[in-house]
Amino acid sequence: MAFAFAELLNQEALALQADGVDIVQFDEPAFNVYMKDAAEWGVQALERAAQGLTCRKAVHICYGYGIEANNEWKKTLGEEWRQYEQVFPALAASSIDQVSLECYHSHVPPHLMALLKGKDVMVGVIDVASDVVETPEEVAETIGRALQYVARERLFPCTNCGMAPMDRDIALKKLEALAKGAALARQKYA
Repeated sequence: MAFAFAELLNQEALALQADGVDIVQFDEPAFNVYMKDAAEWGVQALERAAQGLTCRKAVHICYGYGIEANNEWKKTLGEEWRQYEQVFPALAASSIDQVSLECYHSHVPPHLMALLKGKDVMVGVIDVASDVVETPEEVAETIGRALQYVARERLFPCTNCGMAPMDRDIALKKLEALAKGAALARQKYA
C-alpha cells in the first residue's frame, strides 16, 4: 500500500516540478514511529515518490502536532527521543537532498544529526506547539547546537512543523524571532 501511495505522490511531485517548483518536500509522519519499517522499506517508498525529480527533494519528519494520541505518545518517549538513530542512516544513503526535523523542545539528541552527513538539514528552531514566542537568542542557541553536527552550508533553520493552526499574530512574531535568531547566529558562529 505504501508503494501504491508513493506512485501517486510521484505523479503529483512530477507535476509540481513541471510547474517550476524548486523543491518538493514530502511530509512523513511514520518515520519516527515505525523505525524498523522506515529503515527497511519506508525510505525506498519515499525514493519511489521522488523518482524522476531533478529539483531538490526534501522530507519532513513530522511528530503530529495537535493530535492528542501523539501528544500522549510523546510523553512516553522519555528524556531522549532516539528514533532517528534507526532512520537517519537510511536517509543519508538515499537520493533525498534535504531532511527537515524538529529540534526545539523535541528531546532529539543533537548529535544524531551527524548521521545525516552529506544532506542538507532543516533544523526546526521554532516550537509550533506553543504560543510562547522564542527569543532570537534562543533561536541562535538552537542553531549553535546544530552547527556542532551539521556543516554551516548545509544547515537551514526553520520551524519544527507547519504553523497553520496558530494564531496569525503569534506565527508572525515567531517568524520574526526565527529571522532575527538566524541573523544573530550568523554573527555569533561565522
